[in-house]
Amino acid sequence: QDFLASVSHELKTPITVLRGLLELMTSGLVKDGDKKKDLFRQMTENILGMQRLVQDLFELARLQNVDFTIEKTELNLMDPLEEAVQSGKQMAAGKNLAFTVQGNEAPIVIMGDYGRLRQMFLTIVDNAVKFSPSEGEIAISIGQEGDTWSIAISDEGKGVAPEELDHIFDRFHSGKTKENLDGTGLGLPIAKEIALRHNMEIVATNREEGGACFTVSGKFI
Repeated sequence: QDFLASVSHELKTPITVLRGLLELMTSGLVKDGDKKKDLFRQMTENILGMQRLVQDLFELARLQNVDFTIEKTELNLMDPLEEAVQSGKQMAAGKNLAFTVQGNEAPIVIMGDYGRLRQMFLTIVDNAVKFSPSEGEIAISIGQEGDTWSIAISDEGKGVAPEELDHIFDRFHSGKTKENLDGTGLGLPIAKEIALRHNMEIVATNREEGGACFTVSGKFI
């Protein structure tokens, strides 16, 4: 019931906006060509936002369905991480961010779904890019000890409000901030489900020196 209420709430605003724009368009009151183009642009943005929301909802529902299986193969977890970081560097080009890697970069061999693991890391890296100040640094720390491993991705942004740390992986929890205007509030919940499907743990903390840190950990096969 809470989930359906949240979905209804998230869809209500764009649907209301679309209805208002369509009524304005069909009223005949808008005759200027530039104003019509602006209305079409606003409608397109709202439709694309709903499309992203529905796609994310579908992905989250599938991952939370115990009967839905994902295909796993033996892989080196460093590969989807590296691919996500490369994508992050492209997204961060305008902010001139530095990416650093610390720790043991030896292969982390697990059984997993490459595409979804890349998606998990990309969600974390994308958040780090969005909330990092220009000229900042995104640090990736890799630890391996015994049969366990950990990958921490941290930024130098404002961090997560202490009261939100326990809810950051909840559905629709992330608000529309200036750094995350296009977010659906489902990226981190999906990343959490991907981690769970791979018997991994993902936690969010704040760094003492400022910024947020997301740590993924698990065991070797």
